[in-house]
Amino acid sequence: MNDAADSTRVPRAPKLVDALIPLLFLVLSLVAAVALFGGDATAGPVQLAMFFAAAIAGLVGYKNGHSVAAMTKAAVDSVGSAMGAIYILFAVGALIGTWNMSGTIATMAEWGIKFLNPSFFFLTVAIVCALVALGIGSSWTVVGTIVAVSMIALYVTPFLQQ
Repeated sequence: MNDAADSTRVPRAPKLVDALIPLLFLVLSLVAAVALFGGDATAGPVQLAMFFAAAIAGLVGYKNGHSVAAMTKAAVDSVGSAMGAIYILFAVGALIGTWNMSGTIATMAEWGIKFLNPSFFFLTVAIVCALVALGIGSSWTVVGTIVAVSMIALYVTPFLQQ
């Protein structure tokens, strides 16, 4: 396709069927991937299903008069607008991974089981979470580590005391 023919296209609003085609394809192909491959579906078939659903969405957009250049620009702009959140998730994932590999999470779970009084458990966890969130500046990391470990300690402690 050349740019001159692409620039003369006039976009029109999609019909409900146009919007449902890629969505239904994605749902059906994900169901088929899981049915055919089971737990191995995440090793490739799911990604292929998402890729083909995106291609079908592009074809539907082209059918509705959107140019390839406009759809490409919209895709790049939408990813660009999400980059801030993506960088935050990378940083949080790196910190949680570092804490996990260094044994910090396991140590917090052990100390929580040994030293936290069940009658003050929630108050203590809230204070620890607030202090850690203020110290590292990431409430997402607190939820991913300390809150998860605290809930494990809360449910494991009664079984250990029996």
